[in-house]
Amino acid sequence: MRMATSKKGCRVLRVFKALEGHPIIGISNKEISDGLGISPASVSRDLEDLIAEGLVVKLDNGNFAYSIKTLQIAERFRQQQERLTARLQEIEQRVY
Repeated sequence: MRMATSKKGCRVLRVFKALEGHPIIGISNKEISDGLGISPASVSRDLEDLIAEGLVVKLDNGNFAYSIKTLQIAERFRQQQERLTARLQEIEQRVY
């Protein structure tokens, strides 16, 4: 069974994902709008929501980028993956 989706929620996530390739200089509202085919006003509202949740920041150059909080989430994920990989290798060495 397919779950119901929220159009706004999906749009906000698309805007969030659009920041992925621009970690240092960020990306402008217009670039996001053009790239996703979403109105600049909608992109602005979505970015405001993401900023309010601490996931995105507006840079001094006016562009938008992932926040330190978002990068910390990604780093914690990477560390957990690293620990799990090491644990699996340890188990594999014991078994073989």
